[in-house]
Amino acid sequence: MAVTSRSAGDEQHLQDYMERAQEAVRALQEVRARIDAVTGQGVGADGLVRAVCDGRGGISEAWFDPRAMRQDHVTLGRTVTAVLQAAQQDAERQTLAITGEALDGVEALPEPPDERVVRDQIERVAHEILEA
Repeated sequence: MAVTSRSAGDEQHLQDYMERAQEAVRALQEVRARIDAVTGQGVGADGLVRAVCDGRGGISEAWFDPRAMRQDHVTLGRTVTAVLQAAQQDAERQTLAITGEALDGVEALPEPPDERVVRDQIERVAHEILEA
């Protein structure tokens, strides 16, 4: 089966597209790893309550100075809520910065090859396998 210049160009377009898609997947995996490493921190105004959240906003650590327990339940509840929100907001800020950097560094994928190009490529490979 002779390869025409049009199909050679189509084949190159398909190969380029697949390489760019693989690069995009690798970049997304790196972003995911960086987000998994994020730790957002929150500390109460008096330093008696602290919290740490992961890159997805989940609480991974909470710390209470024993003196915090002297507060009435309403004040302690408000402090804990504020500290947790601060930790989650810190993690969100870091995560948004990471994703923003990633999006700035990624080129848009070119227009994907049409169905005919993919079908022709599969038929060519199948023909080569059958002849082998």
